[in-house]
Amino acid sequence: MLGLTNSLSTPLVVSGGLFAVALDGTNDHVSVAHNSSIKPTAALTYSLWVNLDSGATGWVNPDGDPSSGHHFEYIIGCIKSGGYGVRLTYSGTAANPKTEIEAEIRVDNAGSGSADYIKPKWGGVGSTTGSTTLHEIKDFSGWVHIAVTFDGRYARLYINGSNDLNDGDVDTSGTQVVDSGGTGRVVQYGSNTALQIGADVNHATNETTVHNYLIGGKIDEVAIWDAAIDADGITKIYNSGTPGLDLTSADGDYDNQGDLQGYWKFNEGTGTTVADSSSNSNTGTFRNSPSWVGTDHE
Repeated sequence: MLGLTNSLSTPLVVSGGLFAVALDGTNDHVSVAHNSSIKPTAALTYSLWVNLDSGATGWVNPDGDPSSGHHFEYIIGCIKSGGYGVRLTYSGTAANPKTEIEAEIRVDNAGSGSADYIKPKWGGVGSTTGSTTLHEIKDFSGWVHIAVTFDGRYARLYINGSNDLNDGDVDTSGTQVVDSGGTGRVVQYGSNTALQIGADVNHATNETTVHNYLIGGKIDEVAIWDAAIDADGITKIYNSGTPGLDLTSADGDYDNQGDLQGYWKFNEGTGTTVADSSSNSNTGTFRNSPSWVGTDHE
């Protein structure tokens, strides 16, 4: 399996947790009911592992359908007139697809700009038919770690521990660090929106009404903090490509265990609910029969 770091070439070894959740690409997702603990305002970090090997074409075009046009597939989302999420955006053709990993966080107007979504992103065009590689996202395979932080001004997107993957012969049109334009900004949310894992919310108060499903894949180790974890802490969570670091305890450069607001390890391996390993009891509920899979994949 290939995990990508700054050099875009470091092998990824998967171990740690026993299980992950697999989504069928049709309507599977996991819902976590609204709770203010997982809606931080002044600062925010969210982190997860995702594997798209079971999708039609992996990271290049997860649903494999060039006729579907531009679309979004959410890995997690609670966006309904506010909120946060991270998604795959797809456009282009089968021969020249454009796939980006894009985070979204809605912030208020702090006097130097308008209330709007800030969107750090990374990705680009990669030919599947020719020898020219315009962006290495097409080489993704296995488990990839994604984390997003917001500190009241800057939103940062980390992929496999890095927030600067624009090295070498790549498409540099995306930026993994976005300035909201003012300090002291806060995250804005809709009403009592649920958090969706493997989709995005599509109704302010009904946690079962969702859209923009992730088209096939596996998700593991989802966590939310009410702090902006620094770069060293994110690198520690990435842990050289090994999921399963215990986020409830300090470990080296990771010391944000006291800021943890939601933490779904997906280690049950059975049943239709997922326990929250933080102190807040934000239980996740399976919708439309996601399945359990082991995390030691080839």
